[in-house]
Amino acid sequence: MTQESTATALQITAQAAQPDKLEFTIGADEFDVSLLPPDGRMRGTAAFRDAVREYLRREFQPFGGWTTVVVDDWNVQVTWVPDGASRDPLEQVIRRLRQGEYGPAVTLLRLFLSDRPNDVSLLYNLGTALSDMGLLDEAERYLRRVVELAPAMTNACIALGSTLQQNGKTDEAIQVLRESVRRDPANPWAQRTLGTCLLASGRIAEAHVSLQRTTELNPRDLQAWFALAQSLQRQGRLADAYRAYRKVVDIDTYGQLAELARDALRAIIQRTAPAVERPDAVMYCLDAIERFEKILRSQVRRIALEVAMLGRKGLDVNGTAQRYRLKSLPGGFCGLHLTCLMYVGFKIVAPEKDIGFDLSKEYAAARTIHAKRG
Repeated sequence: MTQESTATALQITAQAAQPDKLEFTIGADEFDVSLLPPDGRMRGTAAFRDAVREYLRREFQPFGGWTTVVVDDWNVQVTWVPDGASRDPLEQVIRRLRQGEYGPAVTLLRLFLSDRPNDVSLLYNLGTALSDMGLLDEAERYLRRVVELAPAMTNACIALGSTLQQNGKTDEAIQVLRESVRRDPANPWAQRTLGTCLLASGRIAEAHVSLQRTTELNPRDLQAWFALAQSLQRQGRLADAYRAYRKVVDIDTYGQLAELARDALRAIIQRTAPAVERPDAVMYCLDAIERFEKILRSQVRRIALEVAMLGRKGLDVNGTAQRYRLKSLPGGFCGLHLTCLMYVGFKIVAPEKDIGFDLSKEYAAARTIHAKRG
């Protein structure tokens, strides 16, 4: 599961009233020794017992109340007695999970679960955290238990389906995810998880339906747009795939998925205009055409002139690093991108001007693609 899906999943919190006392016990061999100082990681030693006691006292301190920790060679026992000002421990643990502090949070969840082995919130949050950590067999076990105890809990079914897919159990994952969508068809996480699972299994047409629905439910879901673009590309619908990849770039211009989307756009352009030597230049010219058709000619002129002034110092048209900045446009640009912006800009405001860099073939290919896309 991704960080994003976990953030969605971890919205479930405990609803029970604050108890008078909680008592936890886990085996000493279950404790994550990576949380301890190097000299306290040898189980069965006094240093290990001291390190575990100190660690757990420190972890429970933010909860308020009183904490007693007893450690021997076999078990770790914690007794926590809240006071009137004590905060809900589970809420704080979930906050740590959202911040990516999996090791400490999972250790606490294991402790809490020893006191409440059938607590759905504990099982659910522990299962999703373990899935994020790649401990799929254990995550699957906890999530199956949640579904068994709370079969109507849609997010648990989605989390289980995602974990099953990652664990190579694709057919069962699809079955679980289909049921999730049937129960809650307006849940974008359910639709996207089913769609990506279907896509990975080669069921392209079915995947397209779920992914299209996801983008309708959540128009800013980058992963859904990217997966939708892949499904369209694999169906040979290149113009529609191009639009979906462009959507990824538009939503998050500088993110990791945007870079992958740009690579896919170059491949589509290379296939659409194979005679062009620089498909990346076609992509940048097309980007410029799309940008400039939305703004005034005076703004186009200002951008083109700013790039021309910057170009007097020389632009690296072969590098891919986004090392240049403009006052007239947000974000960073590589040298070729700026050159294409300038070329297209002057084609609009001063077509007779020669910028000293021939992009006529790339510009013509970009205009053809733009015209075909309507």
